[in-house]
Amino acid sequence: MSQTRDNTFNAVMAAHILGKKTNVRLSGSPKRVGVTRGAITASKELYESLCADDASIEIVTELLKKKNEASQRFLEVMGVPWVL
Repeated sequence: MSQTRDNTFNAVMAAHILGKKTNVRLSGSPKRVGVTRGAITASKELYESLCADDASIEIVTELLKKKNEASQRFLEVMGVPWVL
């Protein structure tokens, strides 16, 4: 991806993770869409847990592990790191 496209993609994905309406639809091969959706979901779940008043260290640790795994899969398939 080009730098401008990377920045736009990351900005839209960050907005989605933060709960803002983005109206973005992922397209591409099922594998690429799947790893992107997995990274987005893992990041969003971790963010929501960190914002929750009742978040436990055990839950946050497990969600961080899931996010790191999703980030690694994203890197393997897409060839660029998941920065969110």
